Amino acid sequence: MGKSLKKNHQLELGKVEELHFKLLILTGDLKGETHLLSAKRLVIGRSEKCDIRLNDVKASREHAEITKVGTKWVITDLGSQNGIIINDKKAIQKEVGEGDRIIIGQTVFKISKNEIQRPNTEDKFLNEVSSNSTQKDDSNNKPKNKLLPIILVPIIIYFFFMDDGQEAKKSIPTKKAPQKEVYDDSLFIGAEKKRSENQKKTNEKLMVYYQRGLRELREKNYFRAIHEFHLALNFSPGDAQAEYYIRKAKEELDREIEGFTAKAVRDEDSLKFKSALVSYCAILRLLYSVPEDPRYKNAEKQISEIEAKLGMKDGETNCLKK
Repeated sequence: MGKSLKKNHQLELGKVEELHFKLLILTGDLKGETHLLSAKRLVIGRSEKCDIRLNDVKASREHAEITKVGTKWVITDLGSQNGIIINDKKAIQKEVGEGDRIIIGQTVFKISKNEIQRPNTEDKFLNEVSSNSTQKDDSNNKPKNKLLPIILVPIIIYFFFMDDGQEAKKSIPTKKAPQKEVYDDSLFIGAEKKRSENQKKTNEKLMVYYQRGLRELREKNYFRAIHEFHLALNFSPGDAQAEYYIRKAKEELDREIEGFTAKAVRDEDSLKFKSALVSYCAILRLLYSVPEDPRYKNAEKQISEIEAKLGMKDGETNCLKK
């Protein structure tokens, strides 16, 4: 008679992969900082109440929010002053995913995947115990060898618990030092280059308006000059140089009218009526495009009175005659 006992113990350690997304900051004081998109709603802005607070003067206090809709993420502009740019295009609301680049104020973000592996809490032990049927003595039904089971049992118990200890150690996840993520700046550099080229074209167009306006200003065609500077301002709203030229043209126009008015009054007081007429006519020519201007109406009135004093017909002095 013989007896054999075989015991195989195997620990299958399952792993569960969880897919998350994270925001990586590419520029500014917070460059390299990452934020895991774990909540259903994240607010980005300068306010202390924001989930992602930016030290960015171009960002609004509550600039934008990222919300989870089902399994997807959607970014929405919260009425900010400068808006949001997604992959070089301005947007109010847009679905975003891996690889998308978002510009808020002067801060650039990149969305990337963040795969997390964690031990399966439902690890299963696969125990297989197989034993061959023991041949028994036909005569007395007793094992032929009583010593073999006595020796095997403690050995099996020892290996069973030893394996459990080793596998338990393997199941404990070890902490690894955080690695700095390496990202590709080529897309961001390309976007910056494109913006620089667009800005160059804008500056060239503005320069054309500036040159035409300054030429009219030198020739004392003030309203034509103002018109050219307004074209520049319409082309580039908020342009400081265009606003300066408009202000300068209006100031020079005002000084010119004040000078002609003062001279006309002096000539009229000195009974130099014809000389006064010349000065008042100069005012009419300067303001011919805005006849509703009070200074235009005053010059017309003074010309009419001087014509009466000189015995001329009303309207005989045609100041705007070419």
